[in-house]
Amino acid sequence: MKKTAEKISDSRRNVLKKATALATIVATGGISLSTHAQRQNSEVNSSKLEAKYLPIPTQAPATEGVLSLSGGAGLYYWDTGGDGPVVILSHPGRGSALTWPYQQPVFTKAGFRTIAYSRRGYFGSPAGSKSDTGSYADDLNALVKYLNVEKFHILGLAAGGFAVSDYVVSYPEKILSMTIVCSLFGLWDKNIDERLDFILPKSFSDLPPEFKELGPSYRWANPEGVNAWIEMEKKSKGDGIRHGQKAKSDITWDKFRAAKIPTFFIAGGADLYQPPSMMRAAAREIPNSETLVVPEAGHAVQWEQPEIFNRSVIAVFRKHS
Repeated sequence: MKKTAEKISDSRRNVLKKATALATIVATGGISLSTHAQRQNSEVNSSKLEAKYLPIPTQAPATEGVLSLSGGAGLYYWDTGGDGPVVILSHPGRGSALTWPYQQPVFTKAGFRTIAYSRRGYFGSPAGSKSDTGSYADDLNALVKYLNVEKFHILGLAAGGFAVSDYVVSYPEKILSMTIVCSLFGLWDKNIDERLDFILPKSFSDLPPEFKELGPSYRWANPEGVNAWIEMEKKSKGDGIRHGQKAKSDITWDKFRAAKIPTFFIAGGADLYQPPSMMRAAAREIPNSETLVVPEAGHAVQWEQPEIFNRSVIAVFRKHS
């Protein structure tokens, strides 16, 4: 029995290794997988073994607080502290500072001071006055100053990309790298965004959040993980009061290119909102950016496939620290 169990464990590790190799980061000059990577894709897809889904890990110690803003608004945040390079995480519309339990202890162990915050109206962050909504970039910059952060890596998932793009074009001198996950920032590109009307039916917004956000493979194989995600999403809503925000700056491709910030795009292979083809189109607009497509993952790549996600993101952080 012991030898059999060891063989099964080894097989699972091999599957994970192959999956990681499949999710090879490639420069977006042509964005095409090599023949070797294509062979790996075939091997992974033909395997009968399911990748092992991990329970939420124990979190690293972190300081929590709420930064007060004008008009009664505030930003809830947690900060693991430390002297390493700083990483700031910007959450999706179906999330908050609670979105990152699979990243918090791993990034911290890798030597990064990791910070996440909730935008106004999300978990722990008072929405404040409707007449004083601030901007994505200035809210984050207030937090950056409060926490004495000089330069940092920024990562935005889905709607969190709006805050990333606004900050990057408003305060580019403070950014070491930006990672955009399943998002097209807050930038409107007619050639890209108008196709959303073609791929998403009008009734899409009425579907359950877990259906829209999580890939079908994950929902079938890991119901416990789905339930944990649902609980996170519910808590992230806060008191439900939100007034919306606008960007501080006009966001254009030219500004991104001029900033020359190392950029990493991540797409979920089963993402209904932002399929890989859409993310590749965005990546082609930024020379020398890199991309990663995570097989079978939906819109919540960081939750569904944290091992591949974390390993790849940490490699980019280290490369540009």
